[in-house]
Amino acid sequence: MFCNKCGVELPEGSGFCNKCGASQGGAAPAAAAGSPAPAVPQPAAQAVHEPSKEEEVWRGRYSPRTLGMGFVGAGLWLVGLWVAYFAMSGKESWFHDKAWFVWVIAILSPLPAIYVGLIAFWRTLTIRYRLTTQRLFIERGFIGRKIDEVELIRVDDVSVAQNVLQRVFDVGTVMILSTDATHPKLGLIGIQSPVSLKEKVRALMKESRKRSVHFETL
Repeated sequence: MFCNKCGVELPEGSGFCNKCGASQGGAAPAAAAGSPAPAVPQPAAQAVHEPSKEEEVWRGRYSPRTLGMGFVGAGLWLVGLWVAYFAMSGKESWFHDKAWFVWVIAILSPLPAIYVGLIAFWRTLTIRYRLTTQRLFIERGFIGRKIDEVELIRVDDVSVAQNVLQRVFDVGTVMILSTDATHPKLGLIGIQSPVSLKEKVRALMKESRKRSVHFETL
């Protein structure tokens, strides 16, 4: 820069001329000594949320109504066996000289119903289900115990399978498809109100993924 009075070259930012002492007028006044520097606004720190506590939201057992078709089949077998016996035997000789055959029919006819009943009783006694906000558990066993679990964040799809009678009794199987290496496909059999459970699993699955995405962005 040059002095505005005598024209001598001056250092940039000079307030007065070194030769003639004339004020240059264009330099900004120096900041007062000791004055605090203006505060620079800092970005607000992101709130870090701790993972929510795992809580149980549902518990259930195997429902014997799931084997409704089995009981129907067993009943048809019992009735059909006796109808066939009476149809093939004359009315006068239904029980005459056929005591051994009657006993055979009497023993065979209830066997399917007994078999289905035992299966229903054993499954009701040994299969238990539990759903938390983070995991799904299947417990099997009476004296010994085996526990399978799936993290809800790994679940890809949830579906319900029901036959005709299961729809009438509102029972069925809930199928879980996941990326879990041990249980990529898991079936929860004998579930009472399976559609309701499916919706619970689906909602918790979405919530788990939202929390995961939130933590990754922190």
